[in-house]
Amino acid sequence: MLERRIRTQIRAKEHQFAAVVPRELVGVCRREMEQLGLNILEESEAGVEFRGKLEACYRANLWLRTASRVLCRLPAMKVGAREELFAKTTRLPWELWLDPHVPVRVDVFLSASRLAHTEWARKAFQDAMRKRFEGVGAGISFVEPAPSNEPAVAEEEAAGQRIVVRIEHNRCRISLDTSGAHLHYRGYRVKHVGAPLRETLAAALVLQSGWKPPEPFLDGMCGSGTAVIEAALLGGKIPPGRRRRFLFQRWPSFQEKTWQYLLKKADQGVQKVAPARFIAVDRDPKAVAVARENAVRAGVAPWVAWHTMPFEKLDPRDLGLPPGLVFLNPPYGVRLPADRGLYARLLHHLGRCFAGWKAIVLAPERDLLVSGLVRPRKVKRLRHGGLSITAGFYDF
Repeated sequence: MLERRIRTQIRAKEHQFAAVVPRELVGVCRREMEQLGLNILEESEAGVEFRGKLEACYRANLWLRTASRVLCRLPAMKVGAREELFAKTTRLPWELWLDPHVPVRVDVFLSASRLAHTEWARKAFQDAMRKRFEGVGAGISFVEPAPSNEPAVAEEEAAGQRIVVRIEHNRCRISLDTSGAHLHYRGYRVKHVGAPLRETLAAALVLQSGWKPPEPFLDGMCGSGTAVIEAALLGGKIPPGRRRRFLFQRWPSFQEKTWQYLLKKADQGVQKVAPARFIAVDRDPKAVAVARENAVRAGVAPWVAWHTMPFEKLDPRDLGLPPGLVFLNPPYGVRLPADRGLYARLLHHLGRCFAGWKAIVLAPERDLLVSGLVRPRKVKRLRHGGLSITAGFYDF
């Protein structure tokens, strides 16, 4: 009986989903979604909304390189009081959506609504879910959301089902997280040095650079190897989510055969890349060792040539490389002021030795991206963790 209801009410129907993405990356994420053939509805405050069956949700989680997570939207409902929220939430078929053994975290956001107390709304919602599961002979547990003034538990450690309840102008929209850990957790970066670049941001910058495989990709300050690994995954047409699990795999509606078919199809589409088309450089031997380990876990290490040396000492002509893309992420941070002299040397070296190449240089301040006649063709301001960073895109 339950299986039939899951088949007819969840698997057989189309649902609305949202690819959550920072505002500055919506354009590049939307282009990814168009290439995947997803049925895009509109852009929203969350990111990009799309519609499809569960298979579309699986594909989005597996393939999107720039999205933070994928949400499943339940139909909106009018809610003007706590009792109404309780009654309408009780009527939702939660047993078809969620595994009662997975603890639930409910985040509530209220705006311009008759419901004015977040905790009251959360309690009514949780009580309604508990009553619904008790009605089908199951129990459910809840975990408390992180206080607003404290950082949330690291996403890779979070094991629960997140539900977002947003009530604006007495209209309630419930969203179920389908991803689990943030999508920038690809599963390959177990070790890191310093403050690594987030994988989704690295992928977005590469996608916006104009770089086209099989052109060389040179990560001149590779650190943990995030940029060169993301470029290699892109060049080899390897889905970024191939080496991790997702929350939708714990849903009662999960279709194992559909998922295995998507993985098999992805594996068949992997393109072998000629060795040394990806070059990783760092002056720190420890960083190169860590980056190599991460590349091994990502399955791209044989495609990467590793060099332990300062970037300023490397000349692509000595390696016989045709023009491609250089990616530079010099060290900086809250406690580490940017080295203006270093930026000047890097830009001078790019202008002297990398004729015909494209480059991306990251900096905390825009003026660091200009030195003499070397100027970026475009500049983008981005958020990375708690920092605001600037990306300069160059044609040499």
